[in-house]
Order: sequence, then structure tokens, then C-alpha cells
Amino acid sequence: MAGLDDAAFLAEARGWIETNVDVRGEIEQVHLRPWSTVLRVPTAGGNVFFKAAASAFAHDAAVTEALSGLRPDLVLAPLAVDRERSWMLLPDGGERLRELLARAPHPRPWYELLPAYADLQLTSGPELEELVAAGLHDLRLELLTGLAERLALELGETAPSGTGRVCEELAAYRIPATIQHDDLHDGNVFACDGYRIFDWGDSVASHPFASLVVALRGVAYRFELAEHDPDLDRLRDAYLKRFSAFGSLDELRRAAELARSVGMLSRALSWWRVASVADEPEEYVEGSREWFREFAAAVRD
Repeated sequence: MAGLDDAAFLAEARGWIETNVDVRGEIEQVHLRPWSTVLRVPTAGGNVFFKAAASAFAHDAAVTEALSGLRPDLVLAPLAVDRERSWMLLPDGGERLRELLARAPHPRPWYELLPAYADLQLTSGPELEELVAAGLHDLRLELLTGLAERLALELGETAPSGTGRVCEELAAYRIPATIQHDDLHDGNVFACDGYRIFDWGDSVASHPFASLVVALRGVAYRFELAEHDPDLDRLRDAYLKRFSAFGSLDELRRAAELARSVGMLSRALSWWRVASVADEPEEYVEGSREWFREFAAAVRD
């Protein structure tokens, strides 16, 4: 975590924070991971939070700012942003969906959240090129074969030969690339006065349906559901119906099945990016390898 916890960085961060808010107490580093750090900042109006991302995730601030401009009702809007340093000040979002579900364990919130997230994805299309230019990782279908081959080489794995075939079949549905959060689970959603999605550090430009990999696995884990539980299928369909302009529900289900492999490769690449900035990268390399093997098996199927 070189840089995000040393005294020089913290002093520089404090100076920037103080130019944007009236600090009324001790600033505390409450989160420190290879990919980012978060400082809690007391102010007269309550706590706000400073976030800085590591270099491999430096698009986080730009994506958060852009998406909150499109949908401030769905994306936690920063109070201040420094895109060059990937710094932002965020308001206190309140209770997370994770804590809400611990109190009231029912998947109902996801029936509201996933369709709203789909709408955000569709709205994000015109912003995509600008966000890629700002550092958003580009995982659009035409690039995936090359990305899979390069990651396979880094991991000492064999790149599956079917990647191009899957991408061509998926591209035939003509569903446009969008923002893809890539880590959409109940720990990255605030659930106070509606829902606010945060932590866009893993986000990529990719096929929208790849988001279902983490989202549905997270719901399955939280409620101990089997892979094809009817609740998961209903949630998937509630999301897919927002894309009805691109095909029938059966066609969209087939596209979602194909996009599972895209989501798996996206997770493998994300773990590899963490490994690139971690002081002790071994566990993240192994995480990347596990996702890559899932991806390869899905492509071969």
C-alpha cells in the first residue's frame, strides 16, 4: 500500500480536505486496502469521508462524479473531486444495504435496485468514451480475446480458444456496452432514503449483463440460495426486462448466460489489478487465477 498510508500522503490529503470542508476534529484512517483508503472527517455538519484510489483504480473518482451527475438519486454524489489524484470527499451515505438485510432478511430491495441499476447503465452509454479516456478500463467485447490471452500468459494458464466465439455470439444481440460496476453487492449500496451505489473502483466499460455475476452471487450467498433458485431467476428477469428494446426475454436470458463468462474474466482482471499494486500480491494473484479458471470453463461449455 505504498503511498496511501505514509505521513506525506496523509498531510497532503488533510490540506486538500481542509480547503473543501471545515474540519472539526481528528481525521481518522478507517479503511486501508491495496486498492484504496478512506479517511473519516468530522465537520460541523457531521462526518464526511475522503477516498483515494491506487493507480490501477484511479478512474473511481471520475466515474463516481459522472454517474452521480446522471443519476444523483442512485449514485452517491461527491462533495468535491480531484480527478488528477483520484481523490474525493463523499457525504455519509448512512446504513448500507448489508445492514438493512441483516435486520430484514428478504431479497425485496434487489427487485428495486437491479432494474434501477439497469436504467443507469443504459443512460451511461453516451459518457462511456469520456470515461475510458479518464482511465476506465475498457473490456468491450472486441478486446476480450486479447485481454484473456495476456492475462493467461501472466498467470501461467492456457487461454481458452472459445473466447472469440462467445463474444461474437453475444455481440450479435447488439446490446450496447455500458458502465459495469463489477462489484455490485450489498456492501457497496447505501440503503437510506432510497438506494445509492458507491465504490466504482472496479468498474469497467463492458457488456452490461456481466454485472449479474457478482450481484446474483451476492444475493445467493446472503440468502443461502442455490445457483438456479427461482428467486435468482426472477431477479435476473427483473433486470433484463429493462433491456427489452434489444430482444425477447428468452433472447436476453441467452445473452445473460453468455455474458457470465465476460463477468468472470472481468473479475479475474480486477484481482490482477489489485495484485499489481499490493505489497503482498500472492493472494490476489490466486484470486485472479480462480476467476480465470471459472471463465475458461464457462467459455469451453
